Order: sequence, then structure tokens, then C-alpha cells
Amino acid sequence: MLFDISMRMEKENITVIIGPNGAGKTTLFRTIMGLTSIYSGKILFDGDDITNMQTNSIVKLGISYVPQRENFFENLTVKENLTLGGYLLGREEREAQMKEVLELFPVLARKDYISRKASMLSGGERRMLALAMGMMKKPKLMLLDEPTEGLMPKLAMEVYDKIRRIHEDARVQIVMTAEKARLSLELGDDAYILSNGQIREHKDAKEMLKDPDLEVKYFGIT
Repeated sequence: MLFDISMRMEKENITVIIGPNGAGKTTLFRTIMGLTSIYSGKILFDGDDITNMQTNSIVKLGISYVPQRENFFENLTVKENLTLGGYLLGREEREAQMKEVLELFPVLARKDYISRKASMLSGGERRMLALAMGMMKKPKLMLLDEPTEGLMPKLAMEVYDKIRRIHEDARVQIVMTAEKARLSLELGDDAYILSNGQIREHKDAKEMLKDPDLEVKYFGIT
């Protein structure tokens, strides 16, 4: 459950939402995407009220959601997954977008990868594929739920580097959740601490990183 959530996420920023497991991070994204009920308040995107909008319509507006799990189809190849990621695009537009996306993720473009079943990819490669599928929708905004969950720090940094490139090169607004607080704050511009369904703090990510009481606030201890 979420209580009295009030957030403003700027287009030019990578916004990081940190908090422990069960804090409400996934619920927040599912609410934005119209996948859970909202009992009061509004959700605005580019000035439009999307509160009661169907998920498919929200995607068409330019919001791409990459969930923490079940974010690709294991029995399909990399190319087939990317094709499905661009299901809203016409054939020519989809092919052009796939070319751009594979330039961001060159490892997936290799002949021995593009035709490989997703189930055969490593953990880091799976995260890359999930991000690439999210990019196939030509998004204005990407909601990334725990994009480095379960990855070793070196692999997590590789994924964060791709997220930075998506933001800077493709000019896509990024809002991401994370349990790895310090790594994600190093990447972010703007940061929120979410705990027990409530916003505990909001400040510049680099300033939050310097906070000696970060761990106390992160775990919602008062």
C-alpha cells in the first residue's frame, strides 16, 4: 500500500527511488501503469491525467515499464523478444528502432546472440535484453524496477552505464527503483527514500549519498 505519495519527476533527471524490500517501490510503478487501483489523487504525465487510463493507452503515450521479473520471454530468441517489444510500431518503424536499440546494446546484435534463446543468456545479458525491449517502445519515460537486482557490483555497473546512455544519448527520462542505495545514487540526479509505503525524504541524489544517516532513513527507522 502507498499513503499520501506526492512526487514530481523532472524530464532531464534520472530519478532514483530507494527503499528496502516491501517498501512499495513496485506498487508505485504498477500504479503509474494502471495495473493497480488508485483510491484518491491523480497521476499526471506531460500534463495529461492518466489516473484511470488503460495500460495499453499509457504505453502509447510513451511510458515504458521494465518490471523486476518476467520482463522477457525465455523461449523466444533475442530478436523475437525485441520484435515483441516494438509491437506498437509499424514494420518499417520497428526495424529502424531495432537498429538504433542494437547500437546501444551491441552484444545483443552479434550473430551468435540475436538468434539465441533468451533462456541461454547470462544474468547481465538478460538485464540488457529487458532494457532493450523497453527501448523498442520508443519511450519518453522508462520505469525501471530494480534493474540490477541480484547482479554482482561489476555487472550492476555495466547495466547502470547502459541506463546512463539511454538517458543521455537517446534522451529518455529515467525513473528507477533500487535496493543498492549507494550505487544507484551515484547514477541518479534526484532521489526519494520510500519506506512502509511513504516518502521519507526527497533531495538531490549526490547530497543524499553524503548523508551519514542514510541507512537509518533507508530502512525507515525513526
